[in-house]
Amino acid sequence: MLSMGVAYGCILARLIRGDTLDERISEQPMKWIAEGALSFEPVATRKPAPDHPQLPLRARRHIVRDALHAASDIAAMAWDPNVRIEPAWKVSHLYGMPCAFYHQLPAAYYLAAWFRDDFENAVLNAINGGGQNQSRAMLTGALVGLGIPQRLLDGLDRTDKLQRLAHALASQMPD
Repeated sequence: MLSMGVAYGCILARLIRGDTLDERISEQPMKWIAEGALSFEPVATRKPAPDHPQLPLRARRHIVRDALHAASDIAAMAWDPNVRIEPAWKVSHLYGMPCAFYHQLPAAYYLAAWFRDDFENAVLNAINGGGQNQSRAMLTGALVGLGIPQRLLDGLDRTDKLQRLAHALASQMPD
């Protein structure tokens, strides 16, 4: 969960800063790892656990790189003309209907990449997928949020301030 949440935040920050949700979206966050600005570690280590020295491998509670690669891999699939999930909302059935983050994120990445310039269809397909559609719609909507039609923003409280805060938060990520 931690891995996926941090990876989602990195991807979202890149989108706010102007990147496109495509097969290259994970490149910059992977550079952050190489530079030590982001601490992603392997899932397992050869160091024995202090309480079980006989076990050669043990799981570590660190963020794994695979969580970053998922966004690029799924976006590449969504952009591939030879791969189609029709209607798009059925992606929810492919990745799973439960509320668990690991079911929600792949569908959100797919819908956000497929409908990269169409906020309304991205969110509507997330909703129409059923199951835990509210969380899927929220995750998808955030990923395509820069394309929210102005008519949906008009009349909301503090829209300008919230947009400035989102950009300020994203600008704290290294280039």
